[in-house]
Amino acid sequence: MAPPTPPAKKAAGVARILKIAVFAALRGAWLSTMVLTPLVGFWLASSVAAYSNASQWLSLLLGLALFPLVPVGWELVSVWRRSRQQAPGKQYLTRVDRLVLRTLIVNGLFLAVMLYASRTTAFRALSQRGDWMLDGHDGPIASTVRGFLLGIGDKLDGKKLADPDAQGESDAAPDPSTIREDNPLPLPVKPGGTEPPKTPIGWPLDDAPDAKVTAMPEHAKASIASVGAYLKKQFPDKKLRVKAIHDFVAMRLVYDKDTLEKIMRRDYLNVPSQEAEPVFAAKTGVCAGYAKLMTAIGAAANVEIKYVTGYIRDASRRIAAGSDESIKAALQGQSHAWNAVLLDGEWFLLDATWDDPIGSDKPVHSTYLFTPPRLFAYDHLPEDPAWQLVMKPISEGDFVRLPMMSPAIGRFGLSLESPNRSQVSVSGEVTITFDNPYGAHLLAEAHRDGGGGTAIECTETSGKKATVTCALPTGEFEVRMFAAPADGKYGRYAQIGSILVNSR
Repeated sequence: MAPPTPPAKKAAGVARILKIAVFAALRGAWLSTMVLTPLVGFWLASSVAAYSNASQWLSLLLGLALFPLVPVGWELVSVWRRSRQQAPGKQYLTRVDRLVLRTLIVNGLFLAVMLYASRTTAFRALSQRGDWMLDGHDGPIASTVRGFLLGIGDKLDGKKLADPDAQGESDAAPDPSTIREDNPLPLPVKPGGTEPPKTPIGWPLDDAPDAKVTAMPEHAKASIASVGAYLKKQFPDKKLRVKAIHDFVAMRLVYDKDTLEKIMRRDYLNVPSQEAEPVFAAKTGVCAGYAKLMTAIGAAANVEIKYVTGYIRDASRRIAAGSDESIKAALQGQSHAWNAVLLDGEWFLLDATWDDPIGSDKPVHSTYLFTPPRLFAYDHLPEDPAWQLVMKPISEGDFVRLPMMSPAIGRFGLSLESPNRSQVSVSGEVTITFDNPYGAHLLAEAHRDGGGGTAIECTETSGKKATVTCALPTGEFEVRMFAAPADGKYGRYAQIGSILVNSR
């Protein structure tokens, strides 16, 4: 029987094994950078190319340049120059180590230049199109890889969609455990029906304001308190009372475009107060003024209405990103304020600003009054996820990637089947598919993003599965989609959304 190994010798053996393992791990990590850094550089460049509709061939050539062409070429030149020296100095690094170091230098410089040159879009491109290589693949492996890549892109993007200070802070959100998930959308189809069913709260409501609102006596409009008292008396039903408050605010106020421009410039010192009293008196305001007036009149009318802030994407360009009218600019999001109201223990979302049409001669809408949360999320993202009023809130990255549709799509019983992204790349032709159980009529046209040129008419097919097909030349296009009900009830087509299409 062999004598037992002394403890000291055993400990020394374990230490040697650990030392070898640590060295191997560090060596492996060092060598892996030679592969990973060029991949990161190529991923960034190719995602920016996909986002900007540039050639992916250039990205591929750039990736090959990052590794192996430039680092290996650099090493070969160094070896050649060294061979011509009569007394070359001692080398402290192995050839592999030098190659790794050269790769890190080349790729580090490239990433620095790339991030500087595309600092406003680089990380947004990763968040939006970081999975471009998986287009057309939807299996479990592709979904896992897509989630991983976009998750990294979201973390790198990491910036707010807009200035979080522009509209102030939201009121405290409800306890997430008290939120009841909205009904699945679309709602169950009525056999043979031509009009979609309404939600339990009655959305979409009829647009027309009640005569008791349009003919409100002047003495009742003297103050916020008198308005609230009048509406409380005239509308015992709280749901109708909320609609009356919503309609009154939209009819009384005119959107203040001058103040919006000051907010866009962050010239906050010259922005008029958007508190309820001065907005009520001035009869004008921006979204914060609309929302705060809703809250104040609600309090006077014994209705709990909360103030919510966050971000919006605007397919109809009610709020342009400065002077940029492009859909790509609209996708970035702008600060906004809206409301939530508590009725019979359940919270509902509303936005009086966006139901106030541009132009005083146009009627008030009700698209954003008691809108189902899943539809509201197409173009509204609250800073506090709890105000999404759903069990599984979407992330900021998910919001930006969603097709830029309007909740108006729900008025027609339509649901978008494909594409499921706000930006897609195609080879000359794009097809957009809708589930259309109520036979809504569709129209679509493509515009070069940012304006300019003649609109390109698209072709539409009707039926339970409706499609829009646009044949496009090379370039970036916004495909604008419109719908009308099968029975022509609304009398005209309403815009239901836009999708950015990169045609190659």
